[in-house]
Amino acid sequence: MRLLYDIFFAVFSIFYLPCLLFKGKFHKDFFQRFGFLPKEVTRLSRPVWIHAVSVGEAVLAGKLAAGIKKRFPDVPIIVSTTTRTGNDMMRKTGRGTVDAVFYYPLDISFIVSRVIKAVRPRLYAMIETELWPNLMEAMYSNGIPVVLINGRISDRSYSNYRRIRFMTRRLFRCVDLCCMQSEKDAERINSLGASRDRLFVTGNMKFDEISDVPDKAGFDKGSLGFAPSDEIFVAGSTHFPEEQNVIDIYKRLSPVKEGLKLILVPRHVERAEAVGIYIEKSGLDYIRFSDILSRGNKPARDGHNIILVDTIGHLKDLYRLASVVFVGGSIAKRGGQNPIEAARWGKPVIFGPNMFNFREVTEIFLENDAAVQVNDVVQFEKVLRELLEDDGRKKRISENAARVIKENSGSIAKTVEKIAGYIKSEQ
Repeated sequence: MRLLYDIFFAVFSIFYLPCLLFKGKFHKDFFQRFGFLPKEVTRLSRPVWIHAVSVGEAVLAGKLAAGIKKRFPDVPIIVSTTTRTGNDMMRKTGRGTVDAVFYYPLDISFIVSRVIKAVRPRLYAMIETELWPNLMEAMYSNGIPVVLINGRISDRSYSNYRRIRFMTRRLFRCVDLCCMQSEKDAERINSLGASRDRLFVTGNMKFDEISDVPDKAGFDKGSLGFAPSDEIFVAGSTHFPEEQNVIDIYKRLSPVKEGLKLILVPRHVERAEAVGIYIEKSGLDYIRFSDILSRGNKPARDGHNIILVDTIGHLKDLYRLASVVFVGGSIAKRGGQNPIEAARWGKPVIFGPNMFNFREVTEIFLENDAAVQVNDVVQFEKVLRELLEDDGRKKRISENAARVIKENSGSIAKTVEKIAGYIKSEQ
């Protein structure tokens, strides 16, 4: 079986290299994928090896590395990536916690054997179900613990893995520990061959990317020039033409919803000027957030209904004051923004169909009725109106959001606790 796999992978690589050259993706460090590692990797003594495929996993690898270093400050940590963007991200975010970064070896038996011999890891941790047969079996043969971190099996992956269950059963005998995102993921990986006594649900590490909510935020409705009874609609991290969509919707809703205010936060502050012009052309009154700040958090004048945020770093605190939140970049095809930032305040969140930058987090919220996804601007206005008029539904979504945050928070600490025994045993 391993011979056939090696032949397949070797043939694949023959075609893969010309494609890289043609696309301009070949780079000076690419030969690391053939096992030629830099001294910054091989000089380390018995490191923890974390594998992160691309940018998203690299961010999590940096967080995990920080958690490990906090508990085991003298243990070296190396991170491998598959993509160049992931490698670049790891070098930026891993400073101070990651001792070396390199490219993941091609999964051909003689290459992975060379890499394992050169690295001599005390633990191999793969993020989000990145299964490579030759490397995993080589780790197993050399007595090196293998752990799966932040494991998840999507519907599509589960369907594909089930077709090769004879292989996944063999692979999962090489895995000492599986830290899964949810009970559903744990059940799926168990059906694919992972031993139940090696499975633990530790939550989704992506929920640990947001810092803890402060006990006291710097703003309240009064400091923004709003009345305590006003309801605030916050549209955060918006892109063109979402600002126009939001302003037009607000203009139609405000006459029928007394006390409705809008806080509009463009993703790029340099666009505030153009957004302000559109607000004025719409016949609406607004104030810039920088004017409020310049007066010591006191409103520049009374009577405004819209605050246009033209500063950086205040959105998370402003979410706290919202009755309903819209996450921008999701109707515009920009991949959306992180809904956790608003949901951790227990706020009902609306986002559009384009949340591909936060696909897994989005799925968790939707599965738990902790957010509302709309298909277009028309449905957006309909759902916003319904939420503003239905306190019961708002409360239910808010409570579900708070529960989802609570269930998934602390995943990194839980994961470090589970893998600590494997790290300590090698000291």
